[in-house]
Amino acid sequence: MSLKSIKIVHTSDVHLDSRFSSETEGNFRNSAERAFAAVVTCAIDEKADLLLIVGDLFDNNRVGEADFEFVRTQLARLNCQTVLLPGNHDVHDEKSVWHRLEVSTAGGHVHAILDPDGNQLTLDSISARVWGRAMAEHAPENVPLLNPPERNSDYWNIGLAHGQVVAKRAGIGSSQITHDEINASRFDYLALGHVHVWGDMSQGDTRAFYPGSPVAAYASSDGGHVAIATLSPSQETQVERRQVDERKNTSKTESDSATAYHFV
Repeated sequence: MSLKSIKIVHTSDVHLDSRFSSETEGNFRNSAERAFAAVVTCAIDEKADLLLIVGDLFDNNRVGEADFEFVRTQLARLNCQTVLLPGNHDVHDEKSVWHRLEVSTAGGHVHAILDPDGNQLTLDSISARVWGRAMAEHAPENVPLLNPPERNSDYWNIGLAHGQVVAKRAGIGSSQITHDEINASRFDYLALGHVHVWGDMSQGDTRAFYPGSPVAAYASSDGGHVAIATLSPSQETQVERRQVDERKNTSKTESDSATAYHFV
């Protein structure tokens, strides 16, 4: 199979929760909604082939129907393949939001990876295979890059992992991703989530990035971005940082909550 170039928009850590509201967000209830809508608009404007949402789309498993309806409405705007993965704030346990979201109602282009043992989606329309492990518990025993699939040269090999990148695994850390695991995964692109600021975590031939939270208020001056990755058979994977949100006046509740989100 002859691979064609594809463009990926990659985000994570939106932390949607309509209880954090503001009077200054126009048509949106808060800065997280504004930023997520901007991510979707970016994917549309870039004519992306794939949107990846790598954990913590929701801030917790107690969010209400209004948040689900907002997500479904935004995802329905897209005309590209879209893959979502649970993170440590929206873990896929018995009380998971993912039991209630019903992503299929947003369209056949939307897919959620919900198997804690790992699942690989084959997206023939863009010659891509997308793999990840849903997080059932944020604990030291959780290994986001455990047993990734072997490379298949007929497809773009893309991985999703929500956790903390470390040089070597330490016993007290939860959901750790080591440099050696990134290197050995051999993904054409590894989309990371969990850290709220931009970070290049590439190892060996594996291009791996944190896009940071797209919500500028939830991070330092390095927040408010997405990653745009271009996979081409004729050159190395190209990754750029694109700003989608800027810090605005936020309420004390939002600012305090944002501080708590980082590295939790």
